[in-house]
Amino acid sequence: MTVSERLGSRADITAGVVTTFRTLSRHPHPSYHEEQVGEDYMEFLRGLGLSPVRDEAGNVMADCPATPGREGEPLLILQGHMDMVCAVAPGSGFDPLIDPVTVLEQDGFLCTDRRSSLGADNNLGNAAALWVLERGVSHGPLRLIFTVGEEMGLEGAKVVDPAWLAGAAWLLNTDGFHLGRAIVGSAGGRRECWTRPLDTCPAPEVEAWNISLTGGTGGHSGDDIHLGRINPIKVLAAWLKNQPTLAVADFSGGSAFNAIPAAAEAVVMGRKPDLSELEQALLPYRTTDPNLKLDLSPADRPETVWTAHFRREVLDLLTALRHGVYAMDPQFPGVVGASANLGVARREGDCFAVRLFLRAAREEDEGAMAADNRTLAEGAGFALTVTGYPGWPGDKNNPLALALDRVYRAQTGRGLEINMVHVGLEPSVFRAKAPGLVMASTGPDILDAHSVDERAPLAGLADYALLLAGLLEEPLS
Repeated sequence: MTVSERLGSRADITAGVVTTFRTLSRHPHPSYHEEQVGEDYMEFLRGLGLSPVRDEAGNVMADCPATPGREGEPLLILQGHMDMVCAVAPGSGFDPLIDPVTVLEQDGFLCTDRRSSLGADNNLGNAAALWVLERGVSHGPLRLIFTVGEEMGLEGAKVVDPAWLAGAAWLLNTDGFHLGRAIVGSAGGRRECWTRPLDTCPAPEVEAWNISLTGGTGGHSGDDIHLGRINPIKVLAAWLKNQPTLAVADFSGGSAFNAIPAAAEAVVMGRKPDLSELEQALLPYRTTDPNLKLDLSPADRPETVWTAHFRREVLDLLTALRHGVYAMDPQFPGVVGASANLGVARREGDCFAVRLFLRAAREEDEGAMAADNRTLAEGAGFALTVTGYPGWPGDKNNPLALALDRVYRAQTGRGLEINMVHVGLEPSVFRAKAPGLVMASTGPDILDAHSVDERAPLAGLADYALLLAGLLEEPLS
């Protein structure tokens, strides 16, 4: 009997994975708020007859004994993260700390009602793994690890006890995003937060206006950075820079370091703005961002506005900072090697904050981008707070990836693409904790992650579940 015959029809497999995903999506789970979803994982694992444990950070681990007769095989770890980037549509009323995502099946996709992102990154890959185990497939010694805070810089992985990795020969991460691909390397990441105290003066006796630029496609700052989508922060800042008669009372845009901004807005004071030049600036993006919307409306009169000096330096900085692809990878054709995402610009307390995410496969590219940012930001009076994580060097001869390729070829007649990706993955942190561990990453297809358009094709879920089941049933040595 084949793996597919044991798991059921493709429709049965898809339904099972989706049902498990819904179980893991019952509670809100943005980064640093994984308490309830962690309990959902614990409950599911106990339902499999396992004895899961949870560390102080909230990471979850459970050992799964081998199927009888396979006890002597090397230990395999299945690993993914529980948190999500919760992008929210402006004006939707969605509260990511209170509201669970609305999971829908529409037009062949798993998606949301577009009030929020879906969280398929990474709960969908985890759901497939857990459903396969629930079906009782044969496997050798197995360990399950689910982490917190991945979307905030792999923070949960950083504090995983090395004992959780000890004794394992293999680790398969389920955060791969692209069905048909085995990932063997990933970019390092540098999160820069630049802040400067606000410098304001009394507001003039003129009208106040709110300018909003919404409906950008947004997306994942690594996976989608090469697609040329609009960054509303940069476009609105560049337009304001050329409108010196408008005083600026406030400016905000973006939602997270690692999400391409989908919206920005400003409160300005002066004669009613003519937005025709701003409309023209949007024309090049009408294909990549078809839902762009520009609005002008009267605003309540603020008490203060930015000083002319502060206005000039902040807008100069926002327009000068790099956003987009910096370099392509020299070893993996078609893969972005280095990029920058200007993710957030807004008032935070008594300061103005600018948050960027730099990704790079090579340390020299990260260093060059960071040096450019330092020159620009320090010249504008901003101070830096930085966190980051290392890259994971790629190896096309990775034996776990080759095992995945064998299984996929047997099941589909097609080989897996073995490649690296321009995103951060937790193996980059685990490699220092367990230097001999052979790691790879796979995942179901996920489109427009970290945006309200995030969706996953239902047609591929059965193939991903079968790939996981086939790997578990193939003895690894």
